Amino acid sequence: MEAAAKSEPEGLDQKLLWRRFQDEESEVRLVNARRGAFLAMIFILSGSAMDAIAYPAKVGYFFYLRAACSCFLGGVFALLYWRPAQKMNWVLGHLVALFPTLTILWMILETAGGVSPYYAGLNLVMVGACLLLRWRFADAVINALLCIGGYLAVALATNTPIETVATSFFFLFVTGTFACVGMFFYNRLRFSEFCLRTEVEAQQRNIAASHRKLQALDEAKTRFFANISHELRTPLTLILAPVEKLKQNDSIRRDPKLLDYVTSLEDNGLRLLRLINDLLDLVKLDTGELKPNPELFRPATFLDGLGRNLRPMAERQKISLDWHSNDAAKEMDVFLDRDRLEKIMLNLAVNALKFTPPDGRVDLFAETEGHELILSVKDTGQGMRDDQVAFVFERFWQADTSMKRKHQGVGIGLALVKSLVDSMGGQIDLSSVYGSGTSFVIRIPLEEVPHEVRSEDAPAEGGSTLPDAIEALNQRARLHGAATEPVDPGSRADLPTGAPGTVERVLIAEDERGLRWFLRGELEEMGCEVIEARDGLEAWELARQYMPNLMIVDYMMPEMDGIALTRKLREHSGMAQCPIVLVTARADDTTRIEALTSGVTDFLTKPFTVSELRVRIRNLLDGQRYQAELDVRNRELAEALEEIRENEARLVQAEKLSSLGRMSAGIVHEVNNPLNYAKTAIHTLKMYSDDLPQEEREDYDETLGDIEEGVGRVIQIVSDLRAFTKGETQIYEEVDLANVVESARRLLSHDLQGITFHSSVEEDLKVTGNDNQLCQVLVNLIQNAAQAVAAAKERGDTPEITVTGQRTPADNILLVIRDNGCGISREDREKIFDPFFTKRQVGEGMGLGLSICHRIIDAHRAHIEVDSEPDAFTQFSIHFPPSDHISEDDEDDDDDEIDIHSPPPPRFLEEATTKP
Repeated sequence: MEAAAKSEPEGLDQKLLWRRFQDEESEVRLVNARRGAFLAMIFILSGSAMDAIAYPAKVGYFFYLRAACSCFLGGVFALLYWRPAQKMNWVLGHLVALFPTLTILWMILETAGGVSPYYAGLNLVMVGACLLLRWRFADAVINALLCIGGYLAVALATNTPIETVATSFFFLFVTGTFACVGMFFYNRLRFSEFCLRTEVEAQQRNIAASHRKLQALDEAKTRFFANISHELRTPLTLILAPVEKLKQNDSIRRDPKLLDYVTSLEDNGLRLLRLINDLLDLVKLDTGELKPNPELFRPATFLDGLGRNLRPMAERQKISLDWHSNDAAKEMDVFLDRDRLEKIMLNLAVNALKFTPPDGRVDLFAETEGHELILSVKDTGQGMRDDQVAFVFERFWQADTSMKRKHQGVGIGLALVKSLVDSMGGQIDLSSVYGSGTSFVIRIPLEEVPHEVRSEDAPAEGGSTLPDAIEALNQRARLHGAATEPVDPGSRADLPTGAPGTVERVLIAEDERGLRWFLRGELEEMGCEVIEARDGLEAWELARQYMPNLMIVDYMMPEMDGIALTRKLREHSGMAQCPIVLVTARADDTTRIEALTSGVTDFLTKPFTVSELRVRIRNLLDGQRYQAELDVRNRELAEALEEIRENEARLVQAEKLSSLGRMSAGIVHEVNNPLNYAKTAIHTLKMYSDDLPQEEREDYDETLGDIEEGVGRVIQIVSDLRAFTKGETQIYEEVDLANVVESARRLLSHDLQGITFHSSVEEDLKVTGNDNQLCQVLVNLIQNAAQAVAAAKERGDTPEITVTGQRTPADNILLVIRDNGCGISREDREKIFDPFFTKRQVGEGMGLGLSICHRIIDAHRAHIEVDSEPDAFTQFSIHFPPSDHISEDDEDDDDDEIDIHSPPPPRFLEEATTKP
């Protein structure tokens, strides 16, 4: 049971299945037990013939033995037909196998014991019982154990040689094993088959129930469509008829806006009437209520009237429409249902006009050949793919089911055509080439003209008699309601010419011309400036160009649907906050959640009222205006906050510089006294120069001169610092830049070890300035360069510092200090001359060097530029005026005290090359 249960179908109870299977098998086993008992009786008695040959001396004894066995089997056979005894069919089934087994064992005992050839009969019992009785696995095992155990008992009782016993036991055991294993898999297969059969029966019952429900639903749907179509057509007729009279009213015709409203009402009413008529015709065809109404008419006249009615629609869409009839169609009258043929041809022709682009062609044909009327519609439209052709006549099927489809419709036109053709006993053939066009050919068998219809009753050449008012309205609906308004790329309302001003700008993205016209009129009455887009792609382009204050977007549009357009607009920075109203006929939660997730602000569910439209639009426009005003206020507050922060930073910096000034004054005083001692000591040492030998005096004087020069530089730096902090008087004179560069190089000779230093300064290149201050500037710049070129060593390049000086064509003097070090980032370049700005570790500098250099250069009426590329180079360029540019007045100006307590002066940093 456990193994067989693996095949149990899902959803059904295992124990229940197993009980049902056993009940079914019990009935089968009862029948099989009867057959087995009957066959056993026959074959047990027929074995007497074998006894006569094998053991003729015991043939009589064995016959009585076989007859007794057959009698017992006959009794079992009779009991199997007795209803009270059938409840014990399991015991009776085992008796069917037990009696032959005992008979065979008795004959083995009477013959040669374990070596008797009759042991083979036990194999027949084991196999035959399994095949005939269809036992369970356990029953097969019991029967095999009885057969094998009985043989072993007889063999042991007759002292059969062990070799014979082993051989016979092996064959009996293998036969029993095969029988039991076969019974196991057989029962498993039977149970699997039973499970599958049960499941199939259950599925068939479910399918039958579903079919009955579908039939009931289909009948209910048919009744619903029939009832609702009748109920809709009556009030719709009562709407359209007065509208037609309103159009003829002189006061309305004189008011263009009111006439547009009435025309729009009539157009959409006819469109709705055509849809209702098509649905009602389908229902009538399904229920058999659409009775044939044949009449006598001439095919050529019928086609000519149809073509004339369709021609204005074709001309509006700039499509060439022609119709052709052969001679037989022009001369012979046919007796067919003209109304059905008209619906067929109108649906096909309107469909061809819908899918044929401007400058395309549509041809209508009418021919009579033999006993058939052949009608054809051919176009040069977009055609269909092979995988679409098979579904064109399916109800509610459309080639383009996406939200971006370009053509209106619900997909019942061609289904109605197929049903009408079938109802007339005809056939319709379709051939289409994608990108080239489509051809429909309808073949309708001609009916025999009844004798009571006379030829003079045929309509005149002008067509049939005038229909009644309702039929005329239906005819107008068939011709006009399905017409697709042509899309003229050149026709578009005037677009705004500038940026949005005081008038609020609204963009309408809607492919329905009528709804676009209605929304435009309402928005203009609200005082809005309106932009129209006919599809999603055009809306995207216009939105980026004109930046509207609000957008009204249709859910389903060609090229790009409303959801995709919204997502794209939200990714655009300029349109991320623009309110978007989605107009949709879908009111389900899934659509709303998808729209809100994409960024839609609000919904307008069709149909909507004018009041709802105006309230939603006004609320969103007011909210957008308040948001814009809030953004302006936020920007003003942010700018004010930034200005406060900048002023605070200036105050902090000014306080730092003030503290630096006070600290520098004390340092200058403390350093100045030791410098005076050193200067006095140098003067004393000079007096001993004459006492030295001649060969030592030169080195002594040179060393003493260097010391004196160094002390002088320190004294000058102290003086400069005093001037920087207290505004001491500076002395300006002509300075040779070559000497200044060489002095700076000597002072930094220790720092320049291992660095290639190039100096190329033109001869007699002089500027007006302070020698010590200019040397201080160069020392600072070259020392910074020496530290920066350590990066060149890490890159494997030779560290180099180059100083060049030359006169420019404008008679200015340019001094350039360039290194191939680590460079300066663009962000740092804007701050390197700020006081206290440094990138070094704490304790390696205060960040005042370049700030002091900038002040010194500015005091010399020069300016400095910096150009740098990270990990490549840094270049400082100092532009000096001509040497006579600083006059005595300038020197007097320089004597003024530099106020260190004021914020740093503006940086005269003019980058020759701005690098990222």
